[in-house]
Amino acid sequence: MKLKINKLIRIFEKIEECGLIFLFTCLLLIACLQIVLRNIFATGIGYADPLLRHLVLWTGLLGATLATKQDRHIHIDILPRIVPERGKAFLQIAINLFSTIICIFLTYAAIKFIKDEYQAATNLFLQIPIWILEVILPIAFGIMAIRFFAKTITNVFAVIKGTSS
Repeated sequence: MKLKINKLIRIFEKIEECGLIFLFTCLLLIACLQIVLRNIFATGIGYADPLLRHLVLWTGLLGATLATKQDRHIHIDILPRIVPERGKAFLQIAINLFSTIICIFLTYAAIKFIKDEYQAATNLFLQIPIWILEVILPIAFGIMAIRFFAKTITNVFAVIKGTSS
């Protein structure tokens, strides 16, 4: 059972990484194409700018989920420098738990936002509802909440075993 879960997690992470690479590649190609079309042919793709804004949103949030997975996210590390070695494990638990709670609140707010966008029935371009392009918000914050919670649990078990991570 544990092997199947680990395999599913690895597949999900691979999809996440490939999705980020794909989105970033699309972002670069569309931006370059738009520059060439504007500067050389005095034209452009009408919906490229809003599409690029949403690709930046998706790329940034997928990058944030991967940064959370790799523990390479932005964090303020002043407290771990001044806390005694014995307290660092408990501090890490508190930080991860706080991050989990914040991500849960952001997930909830993003779900409400998407619900409002869905009810507004606004289309952005090519008759694509805007809520579809913004659905990454609750997904990314939900993934980050799960990852921070998993780190919290891992740290709690490490403290119980006496081997702080």
